[in-house]
Amino acid sequence: MQVKPCTKCGRPSFYYRPYSGEYLCKGCFVTSIYDITLQTVRKYEMIKYGEKVAVGVSGGKDSVSLLYILAKFFKSNEIIAVTVDEGIKGYREEGIEIASKVASQLNVKHVIYSYKNLFNYTIDEIQEYKGKYSSCTICGIFRRRALDIAAKELGAQVLATAHNLDDILQSYFILLTNGDTERLKSFNPAVESSEAFGIRKVHPFFRIYEKELAMFAMLKGFDFQTVTCPYMQQGIRSEIRDFLNRLEERHAGIKYQLLDTFMSFYSKEFKVVGQYCKMCGWPSKNELCQVCKTIDYLNKNKYKLMSENNELDKHSD
Repeated sequence: MQVKPCTKCGRPSFYYRPYSGEYLCKGCFVTSIYDITLQTVRKYEMIKYGEKVAVGVSGGKDSVSLLYILAKFFKSNEIIAVTVDEGIKGYREEGIEIASKVASQLNVKHVIYSYKNLFNYTIDEIQEYKGKYSSCTICGIFRRRALDIAAKELGAQVLATAHNLDDILQSYFILLTNGDTERLKSFNPAVESSEAFGIRKVHPFFRIYEKELAMFAMLKGFDFQTVTCPYMQQGIRSEIRDFLNRLEERHAGIKYQLLDTFMSFYSKEFKVVGQYCKMCGWPSKNELCQVCKTIDYLNKNKYKLMSENNELDKHSD
């Protein structure tokens, strides 16, 4: 079978990009990932000259790629890698090791924030107390807060995470299934601003397919985490991912169409009325923030289980 020439340079191609109709050689493919990322950063004014940027780095392919690109192209900015330790034995250790190694290679400062220190629970520990909630739901609530705390303590103006096109679409669908119309109107997948602390949360990869970031990481020869989270199948996100991938196989480019449709819901004028959590003082749209509600829920279940076990012990005596 004859190899098609690269659409851009004429060299032998290695990849066909269905949604654009392009054939790309390895060099032009890698360049295209750089170009999409840098164009996205410039278009949405994600990072400005001299700003301190905290980068969420789990050790996975996407976050390692983001740290590499930001360190390569934004030398006027102080880049700090932030890894969140969820406390998942046999899983997080590899990610921390890789994140630390990559940060060292790029001469970037690396810090670690743990759920245990911040919230007094690990994801392993909550399995007995999570009740109706999936590990993914609780982990998402804790992770967002952990990264916010890290960015604030580090004095960063920008918090960059490696959410790709697939991640963003899955989040939109989760909002739909939850009936969260307020969040649909206020969610900007490019840049989210925190009025309370002046931190911009940015997603430079939000227009890049997950599979293309995987190919980019492999072509660049990056080390990245291979162990999968043991709790990933508990949430609905995996099912949504499979559904969207099936759609894309049949209708190339539909993910971009969906993204543009969801982004049309966003309104700059729509503001969620905010206040401060009465327990922790963090910005919240309710009296209690999601983190404090979650911790309170876990505590109640924990103490209830402890009481039941004590009663059983008494009867057994």
